[in-house]
Amino acid sequence: MSVVYDGRFTFVDLFAGIGGFHAALSKFGGQCVYAAEKDPAAAKVYQKAWNLDDHDGFAFTEDINEDVEPIDDLTTIDELARMAANGASTIADKIPRDFDVLAAGFPCQAFSKSGHQRGILDETRGTLFYNILRIVAERKPKIVFLENVRNLVGARHRHTTFTTIVTALEGLGYIVSPEPTIISPHRIPPEMGGGPQIRDRVYILAIRAELTSERSPFRNFEYPPAWNPKTGWSITESLLDDDAPAAITDRWLASLSDLGRASELRDLRGASEQHSVEGSEWWVAWESLLNEVVARRHLRTGSGTAPFPGFPIWFRAAEEAWEARERTDADSRDLTWKREFLDKSLRFLADYSEEINASGVLQRILGMPHNSWKKLEWQAGDAISLDECLIQLRPSGVRIKKANYTPALVAINQTPILGEERRRLTPYEAGRLQGFPDNVYKAMLEAGQKPAECYKQFGNAVHVGAVTYGLTQFMNHYFRSKPPSDPRLGFLWDGILASPAWKSVEEADHLNI
Repeated sequence: MSVVYDGRFTFVDLFAGIGGFHAALSKFGGQCVYAAEKDPAAAKVYQKAWNLDDHDGFAFTEDINEDVEPIDDLTTIDELARMAANGASTIADKIPRDFDVLAAGFPCQAFSKSGHQRGILDETRGTLFYNILRIVAERKPKIVFLENVRNLVGARHRHTTFTTIVTALEGLGYIVSPEPTIISPHRIPPEMGGGPQIRDRVYILAIRAELTSERSPFRNFEYPPAWNPKTGWSITESLLDDDAPAAITDRWLASLSDLGRASELRDLRGASEQHSVEGSEWWVAWESLLNEVVARRHLRTGSGTAPFPGFPIWFRAAEEAWEARERTDADSRDLTWKREFLDKSLRFLADYSEEINASGVLQRILGMPHNSWKKLEWQAGDAISLDECLIQLRPSGVRIKKANYTPALVAINQTPILGEERRRLTPYEAGRLQGFPDNVYKAMLEAGQKPAECYKQFGNAVHVGAVTYGLTQFMNHYFRSKPPSDPRLGFLWDGILASPAWKSVEEADHLNI
């Protein structure tokens, strides 16, 4: 495909979802020239959100396999690269021959280890990374930026899948670190693109060796040393880059003097009652338990600090038959952790029997309709009310933590409940937790999507701020001492230097600039 360049850097967005990479690279002035996304609903949102129907220099595909032609099983990756150098190609012209950044958030898949393998290309055949590698080999983008789940560098994949990816990129002439870069937005302050969500993801960043005088790979990713996520974040108070918090509460909206802005945010968030949690019995029970136990602990210690116990409590341990069955299971399988949980649960029930029996709390908990609601994991420290907390109703039990930052967004049925308003975080707020601008959620609304689909798409996306922060440090590593000579990389570098993230990095001086 022929692309008319206007001086900006260009990028392709593979396995694009709703455009997390697009949002990040656009912030630095990038122009998307090709994107691929197989899910029809996500593809529709992507094109609508980024106005790509009106962009003449853009191509979109729902199946990348249609643009990467099958090749002979005996072809090696070196042969592919030589073919491309001689003008031949097995990649459709729809994918531009000249672009600057390849971005891809691809699923983690194990690579084969057959006894007759012919190298990296054969090893990755049949995986989604195979198509990425084919495009990199033939199109030779200046920068490759990949994202994957933390499991990519876990015990199962670290020395197979991850190492194969690194080796493949090195073999194609890229400088890439053998160590993974792991970024979570909650460890980045808001002015640098961070967000109040724990979301550890693996980022692999590579640059063509001839484009930089720096020979050592980027392996010194750093978080701002002065930033403390536990005290720095509040999902209902900390302002993101649009001067609003991630979770939009009625209380915060009432504090706004700009009534137009308040109305807009209220409409995007949706009415609180639309996302309220069904049934109140569990809320009353847990709030009563918290009040009774914390009050008792204060009396016992005589101090001002006596937080609720921070170990998992299984309330069904009060049922003799259940406790006996679970202990037998623990003993038969030698599950030390399970015996410890049972012992601690029994001690808790004995220590606070007066409070939880007299108030009827224990019976309310044991009468709940779901067994998972009868297990409590308290991670909220010294909180004294659920109004200060986020609550997750998980298959493994009820988890309660302070409302500073959320766990990773992964599934609608585990979307955190905002204690202050007795409701789940809304799809719009899920997008804010992922760093997306409002245009993406507006595109979802225009497409008529149901909340479940919106949650899913935001939960599958890359975090926008994590991408911008990681790319800022990556470019700083290679071009701090000598700016890029390539003009379009120079455009990207200028965009980074002009960004709020860079200014904050420079002021913090944590990169020793």
